[in-house]
Amino acid sequence: MQQSIWFKTLDLDQQRVLNESQPLPDSADVVIVGAGMIGLATAHYLVRAGRKNICILDRGTALGEASGANAGGLWFGQQSPELGSLAPLAAASSRLYDDLTQDFSFDMERSGMVELLEGEDATSESERRAGLVRAAGFHAESVSGKSARALEPGLGATPVAAIYYPDEGHLHPAKLAAALLKHLKSQGVRLCLGVEVKALQPKVVTQRGSIEAKSVVVATGAWTPLVTKVLGWQPPIKPIRGTLLALGPVPRTLHRTLITGTFYYCQQESGIVIGGGSLDDVGFETGVDPETVHRIRKDMNERIPAVASAPTKCAWSGFRPHCADLRPVIGQVPGHDSVYVAAGHFKKGIMMSPVTGKILADLMTEGKIDLPIDDASPARFPSK
Repeated sequence: MQQSIWFKTLDLDQQRVLNESQPLPDSADVVIVGAGMIGLATAHYLVRAGRKNICILDRGTALGEASGANAGGLWFGQQSPELGSLAPLAAASSRLYDDLTQDFSFDMERSGMVELLEGEDATSESERRAGLVRAAGFHAESVSGKSARALEPGLGATPVAAIYYPDEGHLHPAKLAAALLKHLKSQGVRLCLGVEVKALQPKVVTQRGSIEAKSVVVATGAWTPLVTKVLGWQPPIKPIRGTLLALGPVPRTLHRTLITGTFYYCQQESGIVIGGGSLDDVGFETGVDPETVHRIRKDMNERIPAVASAPTKCAWSGFRPHCADLRPVIGQVPGHDSVYVAAGHFKKGIMMSPVTGKILADLMTEGKIDLPIDDASPARFPSK
């Protein structure tokens, strides 16, 4: 399990749900490899579609990697220009999150976001990027530095310009995972932890035994090429380590998510402030680099002076799954009709989890979807 703030702020029942493993079954209609948020979302939407003989496997714990190490950011508009033709998926995921709040409690807030811009071209860049976001169907407004300070009075220095995204937000990923898993287990879904997959077809083979599976979903983040190698297919996905830290709780200081030129910050309803988001291309090198933590904390103290005296509560890192063309990989594995994959979401995993799970569930139960996902097709990376 990750050493992030998310697991330090769960109650005992939530911790139990995430850590309680079940025996490996002999067979399943669907085996999902990976108990991160995308794997859990896929199981959720499969159950809603009527599938119940589902088994989720993970070599570690539920939410044990990127899904438990992220900042819980829901940045649908801010990330839409980078998504390009896949921006409608972000809009669909935003709606699905609103639906999820009707059934589960996971501290989701849509308090907005302020992105700070510096430099002589900051104003024109703010206007340009806000226009791209609006063209993608989201809300964004180019604002002056003075207006940014009005939105966030606790800023240390007034920026040259900013972009205001009123609909962005954040959530508590571990609370969402615990709520989903509690419901899934009540519907007969099995969670088997500490299970390493050795082969995917014709059976799912693990160190604890084999499972007859009609369909398999690989949702293993940065490790996906290592898992699918047995199929002769390896998408160009690699790990990019990101570091975050948490402090507090402190009195309400940030009212919205704050993005600077380097890092991002948000404050939970509990008063805990989370920040960071480094991009370190170090392979699967685990741990927290003290210099990176120092850089994050220095930037945080300058941007939000009110928290400068609060000690760092904890720091952690996780591996974002970076795909070479910056697009996720969602759909059938080339040459393997019963094996599906969902990976390569990079910084958008939590944000895109509901729609990714819904897409896979629709493909597996109905054979079609009503969203444009051609640019996310696994077929763009042929088998070797």
